[in-house]
Amino acid sequence: MFPAGDSRFIQRFLSLNVSGEALNIRAVECGDPSAGRVVVCIHGWACSVYSFRRLMPLLADLGIRAVAIDLPGHGLSSKPDAREPYLLDALAECVVKSMDALGIDSCVLAGHSMGGPICARAAVTAQDRVSGLVLLAPAGFGTELDLRVLRSLTPRFLSPLLPYLVRRWMIELVFAAAYGSLYRPTRRDVDEYWAPTQFPSFVAAMSDLLHYFEWSAGSDEGFGRISVPTAILDGSRDNLVVRRWVRRYAEVLPHATLTVVENCGHVVPEEAPEAVIDAIRGLIG
Repeated sequence: MFPAGDSRFIQRFLSLNVSGEALNIRAVECGDPSAGRVVVCIHGWACSVYSFRRLMPLLADLGIRAVAIDLPGHGLSSKPDAREPYLLDALAECVVKSMDALGIDSCVLAGHSMGGPICARAAVTAQDRVSGLVLLAPAGFGTELDLRVLRSLTPRFLSPLLPYLVRRWMIELVFAAAYGSLYRPTRRDVDEYWAPTQFPSFVAAMSDLLHYFEWSAGSDEGFGRISVPTAILDGSRDNLVVRRWVRRYAEVLPHATLTVVENCGHVVPEEAPEAVIDAIRGLIG
């Protein structure tokens, strides 16, 4: 699994206590660890640090320390069998405590999809630690249609059976819906997204997130109090997040700008890393 074999990246595991739960969190870095400017990247549901493999080297080339973490339940991080670690505040706390463990006092947070409301919540609860936000096709202002469908297909009593129902071809089917025309997923991409499903606890964790995470958090979690500059990127061919909810961020956050990336689907950091770089430059120079 990424970043095996790629010397540009450093991988480490952080031992954290989040909301009373002992967790091992995988962090992957690219660039100078002593750089003064830092961007911490937070992936979406069922993704991992792999989502930022194209973006992080571009940040490093600009002299920026780029860090990505696997959220609880994802990638090679712990996959607790409990409700609390998958709630919004616990995931935002995980981000901040990962920054503590990595010696990061302040940073720009870049959140994709489910990572968007997690980063936004961290900007509310740890205002002095977040200097800017980059929200990439963010969820958070409504329960998307696809999530409602997935919830109906994964009732809690079926959780023990779910690891045996996931097939590799399902990854390719999701890719067909998730990507626009700017990037064509490779066999390696399918392998990387398929690999975590081989942990039965991963599939159970994804089911827990579907049912427990606050997918409408933006409505009542204080996002209107976020004072840092925020760049929002919306893919014009995003079929997974309802685009009016993405635009809602620009209406609620007082210092937000919205950019539509033409022909981009949902996976903005993979499909349009150069557009993300432009947005980050606009925040930190």
